[in-house]
Amino acid sequence: MSEQKRFTLRMDGELFETIKERAEKNKRSVAKEIELLLETYLEQENKETESSK
Repeated sequence: MSEQKRFTLRMDGELFETIKERAEKNKRSVAKEIELLLETYLEQENKETESSK
């Protein structure tokens, strides 16, 4: 895994609560839940891009 980076993220309160609920259900921190969601989204996007070539 590459070096971890820190940054501030502002988001809608309702979106944060949704992510927080998912994180609690999955026994992850909010930060790790966001990281997983981003990774999953990007992997899916890459698959769709490759399949359309």
